[in-house]
Amino acid sequence: MKTKTVLVTLLALFFLIGGAGCDRENANENIQIKDFSYQGCKEIVTDFTKSAESEESIEYHALAGGYLHIKHVNAVFNCCPGTIKSDISVEGNNITIVENETDPQCKCICDYDLEYTLGPLSSNTEYTLIFCNDKGEFLRFAIKYKSSLEGKAIVKKFK
Repeated sequence: MKTKTVLVTLLALFFLIGGAGCDRENANENIQIKDFSYQGCKEIVTDFTKSAESEESIEYHALAGGYLHIKHVNAVFNCCPGTIKSDISVEGNNITIVENETDPQCKCICDYDLEYTLGPLSSNTEYTLIFCNDKGEFLRFAIKYKSSLEGKAIVKKFK
């Protein structure tokens, strides 16, 4: 009888420990984008051989509860974009953010400012943020999340 009780107890502990391990491995699956918004069109450009002259950058700072506020300054999209949106995928500590337009209608481009909140992130954990659009990856950088985190990354434009 004691052997059976010990085996049942050990089996229960095994499942509890195994389940807790899975929760830790999948913690990044809860990371999402919230409060997405955008403002623009700042300046209409109709000559596609010229890119917008304004500096494009990603500004970020930590918020309470493990969240990161992101502002994509001067993101280039169609001047009649339909809707601009942002999607996320997480693989390990790599966070890929894809910004795109749903239904571009015009033959011009504009600069927009996109803002959103990303998280929850774990304190003192290093993440690689990968930013993409319909043309592919345009910026990648690493952060170590902490409550005092803030910074700016410049998007390099190739001509």
